[in-house]
Parts: sequence; C-alpha cells; structure tokens
Amino acid sequence: MTGTVITIWSLAWLLVVAALVALARPIGAARAAAWLIAIGVFLLTIEEPALTLWLATAGPRSDQDGMATLITPMARAHVLDAAIVALAAAVALGYLGFRGLRTGRRSSWRVLAWSFVVALAAEVITTGLVFSRGLPLPGVPGHDRFGWQPVAVGLLAWALGLVVGRPSRTAVLTASSTTLAADRGHG
Repeated sequence: MTGTVITIWSLAWLLVVAALVALARPIGAARAAAWLIAIGVFLLTIEEPALTLWLATAGPRSDQDGMATLITPMARAHVLDAAIVALAAAVALGYLGFRGLRTGRRSSWRVLAWSFVVALAAEVITTGLVFSRGLPLPGVPGHDRFGWQPVAVGLLAWALGLVVGRPSRTAVLTASSTTLAADRGHG
C-alpha cells in the first residue's frame, strides 16, 4: 500500500470514530464504546500482528521487509507464534468490548484499559526508538515510510471507547444493588 492509500484508509476510519462519538447518546454509550474499542483494536491488529504474520511468511522478493528467508527457522517460528498469539488476544479484547462493556462489567473495562496502556506504551517506545512509522523523529529510521496514521487512529478510537464506556459510579451502585437484590431473592 502507498502512503496515500494508508492516509485515506485512516481518515475514513477517523470519520467513523467521530460519528460514533457524536452518536454515543442516541445509540447508547456502551454500544458506542464497544464499537470504538473494536475499531481501535482492529486497526492496531492490522498494523501490528497481522502485518508481522505477513512479514514472517514473505521473503524479501515479495516484500522488502519480508523476513521468511532471512532468519533462522527457530526465529521465524517465534515471530509466527507471537503474531498468532497477538491475533488471538485481539479477538479476546474484542469479545470483552462487546460482551463485557455492553453488559456493564467493570472488570472488562479495567482489562481493556490496562491492555490499552500496554499497547500505547509499546507503540510509543517502538516508534520513538526502533522505527518512526513515517514521523520525523530525529535519530530513528523510517522517515521516508508510512504507518503512523492507522496506529494513531487505532489508539485514539480505543482511548475514546474507554472514555465513552467508562463505568460511572452510579451505574456501578445500581448494578451492585440489582445483583444484591437478585442474590437475596428479591429480583
């Protein structure tokens, strides 16, 4: 893909994210938050583990960053395993977003929030120290490339999903009262 295609792709998703934030009240905060988090995780998954899976299976003739024939079989197996495990984790995060947030599970929000912190830290560290993804960072390779756009939109969507879907104290108290009443046989 070219930088222009990536930019248009990212702008299209940014418009979807903006629409979901604007429609959070009419469609419900939990539904909007679930979709925002799903979009964020999807964009990061396409840019990180899915791309890593491709690079591990492609050689330098297929992709200039392809590593299939450049690394040992053991290293390739570990890269493939890491990409597949990360894809599975992304599916689990999506499930937590749709099932956990939409049913008001505070623990789901916490797991999604901590996962976001880990993903954000990883992106910031690797962008700042390893590969700039097209950002003009001094001393970091990658100025002539692209890739920061979907990462930025993905992180923004995930963060906004956490803000929109943050459990309120009132909702937690109401859910706790309902659970307590049901446990006592009054619900």
